[in-house]
Amino acid sequence: MKKYGMRLYNEFFDDPRANPRYHYAGLLVAATEQADAEQLEAVVETEGEESIGKIGKGFDRDLLEYLPGDEIEDTLLLPPVETDAIEGALYRPKVGYMSRPQELAYEFLERAKENGATIRQGTPVKEITTKNGRVTGVVTEDGEAIESEEVICAAGPWNIELAESVGVEIPVKHTIAPVLQLRPQKPIEYDIPIVSHYGSPYSFHRRSEEELLIGYNPGYEAATRFDPNTMSETVPEEIRDEGIQLLSELIPGWLDADVVEQWVGVRSQTPDGNPIVGWTELEGFSIAAFHTSGIQLAPAVGKMITSQLLDNEPTSYYDALSIKRFDGYDDHHPE
Repeated sequence: MKKYGMRLYNEFFDDPRANPRYHYAGLLVAATEQADAEQLEAVVETEGEESIGKIGKGFDRDLLEYLPGDEIEDTLLLPPVETDAIEGALYRPKVGYMSRPQELAYEFLERAKENGATIRQGTPVKEITTKNGRVTGVVTEDGEAIESEEVICAAGPWNIELAESVGVEIPVKHTIAPVLQLRPQKPIEYDIPIVSHYGSPYSFHRRSEEELLIGYNPGYEAATRFDPNTMSETVPEEIRDEGIQLLSELIPGWLDADVVEQWVGVRSQTPDGNPIVGWTELEGFSIAAFHTSGIQLAPAVGKMITSQLLDNEPTSYYDALSIKRFDGYDDHHPE
């Protein structure tokens, strides 16, 4: 799926409609405990498709390199990182980020409009309508009824609520996604990889000369349910304190940076870490519920749902992504 997305983005960026920007940064997954370092080393030594913790499966394992803690300074330029605190690390050079993710969304929107799609921004769906056990359309917040035999629910953290409104349960929970934005006392003029701490949910990212980010991404075991409409914009004090404390241990040279902005999003989580995509038990109602890697997997998810709705073809991805892979869940696969 990631390979499909890579091919599509190469095509898009070669002839863009909007202005998406991609930056290679690399990722250093750092273990500060010896037992964690041994786990990271084992990931590189195994040739299977297993994943542990923050180390995913996949198509870039060929460039996954284990670095013992005492060899990191001999291998990478990481002037601000306290390498003495690291027992071992994995380095992934192909990791990068979109500096303008909203522009990537516009890239898809513009191409969709070229192919006849109607786009309605700022138009929340108030209700999904049904009749005789199947979807019939949606009603917008301003009261407009739009008839449709197919509705795709791709509403991020609102997926749970919208699915429940038509009697569909999905095995999705929430975690908070807080971010602290810091500004250093003087510009950081060199690039370094994103640093992710293997023993905790925290990561540290130099986005620009004057922007540092502390992120927090706990696993499914910490997942619960939140109301995305009422989330506070203030990062919880304990997460803020833990993140800054870990920053002082791993990258003490950034500790003089001031917190200038913070926000809290809501992240969807699935039990096995893979998206839930496709038909549900309600005829005409499809779901696209991501866990992580949304930008990487979205192109293939779009192809999969399109093939289902237009051609009644589940595609080779279906068994791995169908809601049916979870006990107690079913779908309505039209014959």
